Amino acid sequence: MKYAFLWILAAAAALAGATGSAAQDIRTAWAYHAAEGTVPAVETVPGEAFAFLANGTAEIPQDKTVTLYVVTDHQFAGDLDEQIFVRWWDGYMAHWVMGTWVKNIWLSPSQPLRGLPADEAGRMMVDLWKVDIPSWVTQPGENYYAIQLKGCRGGMSEERYLLRRGAGDFSRRNALGQVWSSSEEFDGQDWSVTILP
Repeated sequence: MKYAFLWILAAAAALAGATGSAAQDIRTAWAYHAAEGTVPAVETVPGEAFAFLANGTAEIPQDKTVTLYVVTDHQFAGDLDEQIFVRWWDGYMAHWVMGTWVKNIWLSPSQPLRGLPADEAGRMMVDLWKVDIPSWVTQPGENYYAIQLKGCRGGMSEERYLLRRGAGDFSRRNALGQVWSSSEEFDGQDWSVTILP
């Protein structure tokens, strides 16, 4: 009887764990800010006239807001509430700045993202997000940023990080060439911006 009870508890825990991990899955197949070797200040958001780093340059005056755009899978966090943050390192400390959802974008061969989708059968709806880094957050000199995709609900959260380049066991690359990681340890893998005095 005691062992049957323990078996029931173990089975319930395994089922809860399987359900919880499925609910926590963060989809990164269509996540994009900039692939290794591309310039986010030059590459434009599909169907838009502005770049992923909307300032148009990686050298930004100190009194200007830095504006970043991110594309994600539609409802990338599944059943969890979606959030986008930028972890901004000003040379002294980290700042977490929350982004806002802008709109849906339909990707197709006539409006692709890095050549995808390649045919109409692969037509894909993605979400566009915007993050404004206010000038009071930035500091003169080199500033660094990484993008966090976060799903959360009821005290549970799951995160993925979009990065400039891959390193370590936790880094992966999607079909768009975007490097992402499940680890917050990404020193030297993030993007940089020069804030002019």
